[in-house]
Amino acid sequence: MQMDSQCVSCLLHRGLEEAQLATTDRALQLRVMTELVKGMHYSLTKGKGVEKIPAYIGTARDQTVQKMTGCADPYAALKRQSNETALRLLPRLEDFVEAAKTPENRFQRACIAASLGNVIEYGVSGHEVPWDSLDGMVSCAQGEMAIDETDQIWRKLRNTGSILFLTDNAGEVVFDRPLLKILSELGIKVTVAVKGAPVLNDATLEDASAARLEEFAEVITTGGGAVGVIPKWCSREFLSRFDEVDLVVAKGMGHWETLPEFSVPKPTAHLLRTKCEPVARSLGVTKGRNIVKILRPHKGRFGPLTV
Repeated sequence: MQMDSQCVSCLLHRGLEEAQLATTDRALQLRVMTELVKGMHYSLTKGKGVEKIPAYIGTARDQTVQKMTGCADPYAALKRQSNETALRLLPRLEDFVEAAKTPENRFQRACIAASLGNVIEYGVSGHEVPWDSLDGMVSCAQGEMAIDETDQIWRKLRNTGSILFLTDNAGEVVFDRPLLKILSELGIKVTVAVKGAPVLNDATLEDASAARLEEFAEVITTGGGAVGVIPKWCSREFLSRFDEVDLVVAKGMGHWETLPEFSVPKPTAHLLRTKCEPVARSLGVTKGRNIVKILRPHKGRFGPLTV
């Protein structure tokens, strides 16, 4: 996804939130913000290729905050709270999915639940996690679908033997459980990938364990901490999975920002919530909508996902 003027303020807004979570030293917070402004200016004026996309700048921002404050995971406490709260909602999610009358409708509801779970993200300018109303949002999630291509994905599953499932946020991974369960029941080999190091409030191995994702899939890491998928911050093992699997399922806005920019040899199903105007515009929809969209194998301007 191309950089938008609104991305600049959002990236810095997130940086300030992270700095404040990482340290109470206001002088250090100012030094951090000064470095973030310098880094963003460099990326926007002298950066080349992938260095100019929001996900790259966001990843470099998080690394700067972590290094300067000595706090490896500013969102650690919020991530644990997100997992605990989401787990209390799990019976509600399971009831929503199991109330479906057909296997295809059950799959559709699981995809809807997974896309709705993408609301559990901190730091997006103008977005707050709706914890108080999230239970009720499950019932109306289908009405908030702006793009629903679950039928196309369902048909593709007939010829799918393996899936690489790219998670997004802590807490959100609980909303992925019904979908992972269905994929497992279909006999598909599912590999779940979480981040290999903290970035934003994205899920790591600790969060996958809290959500018990290992019940339905092999769990691996991307090999590093990056927003979305950026090859220089991924392991060879992780990137090789793109060549091995039949289908990629990618959760969240970070994967929508990055994967379409690279050449991906497999169909990619994107499940997300449009929490900001630039992402919404890139999809041709309004903000605050649920998305289930599949992309065919494609060539991107930054070439193949290799290291």
